[in-house]
This record gives sequence, C-alpha cells and structure tokens, in this order.
Amino acid sequence: MPHLVSPEDFPVAQEYVYLNAAAIALVPEVVAEATLSWQRGIGMQGTVHLDEDAEAKVFDTLRQAAARLLGAQPEEIACASNASELLCSLAWGLGPGPESNVVSASVEFPSVVYPWLRVAALTGCDVRLTRDPDYIIDPDELIGLVDDQTVAVCLSHVQYLTGQRLDLAALAEVTHGHGAILIVDATQSAGAMPIDVIADDIDVLLTSGYKWLCGPLGSAVLFVRRELHEKLEPGMVGWRSTDQVGIDFDSRHIDWAPAARRFEFGTIAYGGTVGLATAIDYLMGIGIEQIHDHNMALAHRLVDGLTKLGAELVSPYPDRLDSSIVTVRFPGQDHVRLARRLFDERVVVSPRMGSLRIAPHLYNTADDIDRALASLSALLGQAED
Repeated sequence: MPHLVSPEDFPVAQEYVYLNAAAIALVPEVVAEATLSWQRGIGMQGTVHLDEDAEAKVFDTLRQAAARLLGAQPEEIACASNASELLCSLAWGLGPGPESNVVSASVEFPSVVYPWLRVAALTGCDVRLTRDPDYIIDPDELIGLVDDQTVAVCLSHVQYLTGQRLDLAALAEVTHGHGAILIVDATQSAGAMPIDVIADDIDVLLTSGYKWLCGPLGSAVLFVRRELHEKLEPGMVGWRSTDQVGIDFDSRHIDWAPAARRFEFGTIAYGGTVGLATAIDYLMGIGIEQIHDHNMALAHRLVDGLTKLGAELVSPYPDRLDSSIVTVRFPGQDHVRLARRLFDERVVVSPRMGSLRIAPHLYNTADDIDRALASLSALLGQAED
C-alpha cells in the first residue's frame, strides 16, 4: 500500500506511529509554515502586516476554501476559533422556550450537548437524548424523539468515541418534516470523508480545524444555509457580526451582516485562519475521496489485526465500518496504562471510556498499522506472563 503523501510533509509521522487524528491530527509542513509566518508577521509588524484589506483577505480565503470543501457558497461560511463557541452562539441565538425541545444523543461529545443544557436551565426547554446502550446511537430511537415541538436536532456526523457515522440526509428529512433545523458537528468527519451540505440538505454545519482537516488549533468554520441567514441571530455578538466591519462603527444598534459571517463576532488568531485555509487546500489537492479510501483501507487492516488479538470492538463493526475511527476493548486490561506503554513504543493512540481509540489518517501507511499491531501484541503477551 503506497504512501498517499510525501513523508517530508509530516516529519513526526516518521518518528512515531501516529494513530491519533481523532484527538489532534498532524499538521503538514506547509500549514505550519503558513500559520507561523502570519503569527510572526502580526506580532512583529502589527498593521504593517495586517491592514483592513489584508484582514478581509484572510477571512475571504478561508470562506472560499471551506465552501469548496463542503459544497457551499462563500457567503454561507463563517470563520471562528472553535466549534464550541459556534454551538454556544447557535444555542443562545435559537433560545428554545419551555414548550420546545432539542434532540441529541447521550454519547455525544460534551460540547455538542452542553450549550443546550445551559440554555435549557434558563428557558425550560426539553433536551431529549437517546439512551445509546454500548455507546451506539439507535437511528430509530433518535427519529422517535423528534416531534412538532422540536426546534433543532444537533448531532455529530461521526461520533468521537466509536466512529459511528449518521445518515445526514435521512436525519434532515425527518427533522425538516417537523419544521426543525438540523445542526451537524463535522469535527470528526470533515477532511476524512466527502461532505455535501446541499445534497444532504443540512441547515447548519460546523467543524473545528485541528482534527481530520489537519489545521491549527484555534481554527474552525461554520456553514449556515443561505435561507436561514435572516432567521438565525447569533447568541454571541461583537464588532464583526455587523455589516459595519471597517473603520466606521455605530454602537447604537446592531445591523446584522447579511450572510453567515454574522456569526464572526470578534478578533481571532489570524494565523490559525490562514493555516486552516492552507490545510483545506492541501487536502483537496490530494482529494477527499482518495483520503477516505486510504483511511478506510487502513482501518479495515487494523480491525482484522485487532480481532486476531482478541479485541472487543466498540465501534459498529463487523455489521459496518462507518469511519476510520476504530475503538476496541481488551477485557481485563487497564487501557490508560496500555496507551502509555504503546506511547513508550512510539505508537500514539488515545484511551477513551475504558477502551483504546485508534484513528489513522492520510499520513499513515500499512506498515504503521502492522507496527502498531506488533507492539500491541507484545504488550498483551507481557500482560499475560
């Protein structure tokens, strides 16, 4: 199985078997250089480096890159620092009342659910969560929670723990049938698999940049369907939220920007914005479909080897393998200790919820998978001695 990318693009991947993209992905050299160059330029030169035109170009470049990635238009994209702040702004902006409900899942990443719980504590809305035995969301149970009082269905495209992927088009059909909006966190899928927000009829989608997009920490993007621009008001607001961005301001009233950028409320780390745009261009130069095929081949190789080692799969397999996040459990093992011992062998994975989560990405190879399996086999053998 050949390299998908040049080994020189990811030096750390030559030192470690890095299988941890679901936590933090490795950043290509070109992305690191773009990010650091901008941060240095701003820090050393101030507005000599960043005037109003340069600032506008930073945002426009990322909006255009993200639009290409998601099948959207640039005016449907907002730039941000992280997915959590975007979800908080959406939750407070929607502000569902006591007769309303929001639907999500109990196994979701906390940042997907917490904003709604915080709003519910003030407004009295009902936050409905699926029960998720064995950490797997039952689509039928999920659909059954949606009714005509549902304001939003808010879920991750791919689950952070198991790698379970939800059928977004099917969810959109049910959600819209009850007059609600579908909000998708794509942090564990963007960059790892194709996404088409129009084909899947998604209303709102957001993603942080530091996982499968191979971007810097402190970078994120938001998609808001054009038809919702005048209907959704952000819960977090600042000088960038208005149509007055420039040098003349009027603080007496808020004139919302007529596009998704109304969710851009303040100054962010511009180096991260530049870096994420560079990362998206890098990935799309390879091809998202090619990256997905590569990652899935590695994931299947991984699953085959893990099952031979006696692993119990937490990820939804062998019925289906939804993503390249593979989570397993070894009965009787301390998985935190096991992850640390793997790290000592220069194999990087994450312990999660009494399991090991393993997440290969474009910089990994079949040899990486075989080395990880060999290290794991040796450690498990030592544990039995």
